[in-house]
Amino acid sequence: MTIKVPKEKIYVKIKTRTANVLGYIYVMTGGRIIDYVNSQNNKFIPITEAEVFPLKSESKSDSGISGKNDLIILNVKDIEMLTTTEGKHKEELDI
Repeated sequence: MTIKVPKEKIYVKIKTRTANVLGYIYVMTGGRIIDYVNSQNNKFIPITEAEVFPLKSESKSDSGISGKNDLIILNVKDIEMLTTTEGKHKEELDI
C-alpha cells in the first residue's frame, strides 16, 4: 500500500555562489519552505523544471547544467538565498 502525502508545488528562485536557479520545489501542504529545507536529512533537495543561470564570474567553470533541466538535485549548503517567485502559481498535488 502506498501512502500519498499531499504536497504543494512552489515556484522559487534560489541564489547560490555560482548560479541562480528557477524551478519548483515540493513542500507538504501547509508547511513552510524553511522547515522543509532545514529538515532534509540527506542535505539535497530536488528542483523540477529547473532553469540554471550561471553567474558571469563562474561562466568559465560551467558544469554543463546551465539552461533548462527536467530535474536538478541541489545541496542545501549551497543555498545563499531562496524566495518564492511571482509569475508561476502554486499547485496542490498528491505526491
